[in-house]
Amino acid sequence: MAKLTWLGEDELHNGGAGPSFTTAFDGVKFPKGEAVEVRIHAHVQKALNNPFFEVENADDVDDAPGAPKPKRGRPSNAERAAKAEAEASVDPVV
Repeated sequence: MAKLTWLGEDELHNGGAGPSFTTAFDGVKFPKGEAVEVRIHAHVQKALNNPFFEVENADDVDDAPGAPKPKRGRPSNAERAAKAEAEASVDPVV
């Protein structure tokens, strides 16, 4: 999972201390200097282009382009049979 760290602002333009957290990317709260795990590709891409964020594991997100999408609808009979066969071949725990 990708981790975003908000580096924060050391001081404001009027000389006061900077905020201890920020809320960004659809309401996600980022405390200053703490890594927050995110799963959305768009949030990671925005953070990569933002100098106030540090990004770790940028490729480890759920909806990255090119990732296989979950199949919609009910499973086919062939998929059900394959799943039942796989479950039957697993040794039960005694």
